[in-house]
Amino acid sequence: MKKNYTQMVMVFIGLFFVSSFSNTLAPFITTIKSSYNVSSELIAILPSVVFIAASIMNVLGFKLISFLGLKKGLIVSISTCITSSIIIFFSKSFYILLIGYFISGLGIGMSYLFLSTILSLLPKEYQKFSLFNAFFGLGGILSLPIARLIILNHVPFNYTYLIHITTLSIYLIFVFKLENTPKVNSKFAWSDFGSVLKNPLVLYFAFAIFFYVGAETSTTNWTGSFLERYYGISTAEVPNILLGFWILFTTGRVFGDSFINKIGHLKLLIISSFGAVCGIAIILTGSLKIQAFIGIALIGIMISIMYPAIQSYMVQSVSIDDVPATSAMIGVFNSLGSMILTYVIGICGNIKVSYVFIIQIFFYAYIAFVSSKFLIKHYNKENQR
Repeated sequence: MKKNYTQMVMVFIGLFFVSSFSNTLAPFITTIKSSYNVSSELIAILPSVVFIAASIMNVLGFKLISFLGLKKGLIVSISTCITSSIIIFFSKSFYILLIGYFISGLGIGMSYLFLSTILSLLPKEYQKFSLFNAFFGLGGILSLPIARLIILNHVPFNYTYLIHITTLSIYLIFVFKLENTPKVNSKFAWSDFGSVLKNPLVLYFAFAIFFYVGAETSTTNWTGSFLERYYGISTAEVPNILLGFWILFTTGRVFGDSFINKIGHLKLLIISSFGAVCGIAIILTGSLKIQAFIGIALIGIMISIMYPAIQSYMVQSVSIDDVPATSAMIGVFNSLGSMILTYVIGICGNIKVSYVFIIQIFFYAYIAFVSSKFLIKHYNKENQR
């Protein structure tokens, strides 16, 4: 029991540090552009490089799990993040910096996969996926005031990576001391990845991940523009509203596991999908600021638990041997959702910003439909016993 609890806590702490590390780039894009005197077209490559590298590891990491095992794999992934931080810190050339950020993407992708797989293989009572995702969110939130402090004090942006080198190195020491991590099948083949994808439950909910990520990303990217255009809310007020959204979103994830356990994955997904659609309906039909606040708040609370509910339902519905491949599958469809739907919704948003939220209704309808389908299937099996 103590061993499982320790590993769960180590997963949360590791994810927090990795999230802080992965969210360091975005606030410094403008600073990097001026520091290295590069064009807007060239600086735009940086986030894509990190994203592509992380996406590659979502697939290749599946084989690394079987080759290295979970403990050694986590050591390699954290060491990769530290290595990239050292390269970024000492980089004097933009192209060396580019290499550093590519390596950071590899480390981020590996770290998330290994940490989520360790959590997935712990006993069910320790698989707190909502809290897992909350720690990822907290890491992202913390990185923003640190970046702001660095920028306001005119400190070179790469000094931020000294913090990551320190925190990740301390964490790595504790990973070395970690005992009895869950064992995995050492004979994974690419065919195992394909067989998991052929599982209807995995495939249906992999697309639920795909659509959810598109909905969440588009909400965070386009809410500010929507509020300014349709509610006349000033640019100065928008950050405060978005901060409120993230507070509610993170709070929902902190307590989400209790709701998942009490209500059940599928029922909760149906309820939260309906609630998110209600939130969208309020902001699309309303005209008062209070309606905008209520709608955004409702969306934030409802969608906060959706991703961890899908994630935990998927890994708890397959055999232990299929958990690593399923974790990799979640990462792959997460990346695809971010890459494809963010672009598609961006095009629609540029035509008319309200389209962003109208499209989301169809995404949530799909999640509710799939959840209902498997809930009915579950009830039918129960009645046949």
